[in-house]
Amino acid sequence: MFRAMGNGAAGLVLALLVIVGVQVYGSILVPVGSDQQIAKVEGLSAAGAAPAEEASFAELLSQASADDGKKVAKKCVSCHTFEPGGPAKVGPNLANTVGHDKGSKPGFAYSAAMQEKPGNWTYEDLNTFLTKPAAFVPGTKMTFAGLTKGKDRAAVIAYLASLTENPPPKPKP
Repeated sequence: MFRAMGNGAAGLVLALLVIVGVQVYGSILVPVGSDQQIAKVEGLSAAGAAPAEEASFAELLSQASADDGKKVAKKCVSCHTFEPGGPAKVGPNLANTVGHDKGSKPGFAYSAAMQEKPGNWTYEDLNTFLTKPAAFVPGTKMTFAGLTKGKDRAAVIAYLASLTENPPPKPKP
C-alpha cells in the first residue's frame, strides 16, 4: 500500500498515525479534565498536589467496629489464634494483646528484635506495626506486608481491644 502512495504520502500517513496514537494513549496515561476529575482518577486532593487526607488514627479508631475488625482479621488466622488461652501458631495468640508487653506472650518464640522492643502494645504502636511490621520492628519474624488502609487497621485494633481484659482507654479524636 505504501509503495503505491510514494514515500511522501506514506510518511504523511505514518506521521498522522503516530499523532493520533500519542493523543489516544497519552490521554489514558495523563488524565485531562477538571481538577476534580483528575483528583478522582488519581486519588488526589482537588488541588491535585497531595493525596486526600485520611482521618486521624484516633478518629478511625473511635469509629471502628470490632465486628468489622474480626472480618479483616480473617487474613491473620493462618498464623494467629484469637480466642483467650488459644495456642500459638506461626505467630502468637493475639487475645489480650492491647496493653500487653511486646514480645513476651508465653508459648511463642519471638525474634530477638521483638523481644528487645520496649514497652506495652499501645493503640498507636499497633497501628504503626500493622501498617508495615518489618519497618516498626526490623528483624521481626512476621512476614506479613501490612494493612494499607487505616480503616482496616483501626478495625483490627478495635477487635483486639475487644479480646483484651481491661484494655487501656482509646485515644481521644
